[in-house]
Amino acid sequence: MYRDTTSRFLFVLLLLAMAWFAGQVIAPFIAGLTWAAVLVVTFRPFHRRLQRACGGRQWVATTILTLLVAAFVIVPVTLAAVQAVQGGIAGYQWVQESYQGTSSGPTVAERWPWLVDLVEHGKRVVGLANVNLKGLAVTALQRVAAFLAATGPALVGGALGFAFSFIVMIVGIPVLFAHGEAMTEAVASALPFPIDDARRILYDIGEMTRGVFLSVGLTAAVQAALGLLGFLVLGVPHAGTLSALMFFLALVPGGVGLVWAPVAIWLGLGGNTWSAVFMVVWGGGVVGTSDNVLRPLLAGRGVKLDGITLFFGLLGGMAAFGLVGLFLGPIVLYTLRELVAILRRDVYATAETV
Repeated sequence: MYRDTTSRFLFVLLLLAMAWFAGQVIAPFIAGLTWAAVLVVTFRPFHRRLQRACGGRQWVATTILTLLVAAFVIVPVTLAAVQAVQGGIAGYQWVQESYQGTSSGPTVAERWPWLVDLVEHGKRVVGLANVNLKGLAVTALQRVAAFLAATGPALVGGALGFAFSFIVMIVGIPVLFAHGEAMTEAVASALPFPIDDARRILYDIGEMTRGVFLSVGLTAAVQAALGLLGFLVLGVPHAGTLSALMFFLALVPGGVGLVWAPVAIWLGLGGNTWSAVFMVVWGGGVVGTSDNVLRPLLAGRGVKLDGITLFFGLLGGMAAFGLVGLFLGPIVLYTLRELVAILRRDVYATAETV
């Protein structure tokens, strides 16, 4: 069909151009479809059981499970995210007003004069006696405010993008439940290595996605619930907001300490010494260590990576791709390992026998 080099070159150029344009068209949908795929892969076994219970009617099982996932997974996580953001904004405003003395209540110096003396003593010890820490703090707060004001339109655009991805995810879930297995088989057939290896890798990726979702997600939920229990027992204000923030920080190993540690300090500065001690014991000894037990238990055998590789995959994936990187990071590392194994088996082994 293509007789000369020029025709082949133009064909390849056109193919690459169309592939690039297709990527631009699909790009807005990738985030929502990725989350839809994660949820579908996670709940696929339950979907099969539900379909058998519904007499083999796939559309009934898909509708029921989509509504259940939306009601018990998507909506609660979205509400927790909104509450965490609102709590973060309110906390920033409280710190600014309390430190600058613009609120109706007492300033930090009036409320805790001994803390001011302790800070001044520490400044003298480390040689910073002439440094105006309050001025630096006020300047830092002003820069944060200016940054938020400058990035306001981008934040609004990000919120709209999140809403669009949310709609794509809701629409994509029933579609992937209905056609996901056929799409997986098509991908396995299109991959440039033996189809048995392709099916095994795709199956392992599904198992690993399910294991990471259950281990990371459920562990974060349990840690947030334990944190909420401790806050309620101690009568800490805004316990719901703090627990919502703890849920998202729990996705990162050790992240819950960024919530309970400031609460313990706040309790101690307020004169509630025993409450602060309880918060340290509860936060560090129960909430902070529960993930060491829950994550391996919930992950089971689905995660095909060793502990250190999984750790780098989770953190590196989040740094590179955001929250969805919790799944993409381990998948990329696992796929690379398997491709190298196939290369060593099929290419290097063949070369050695020649």
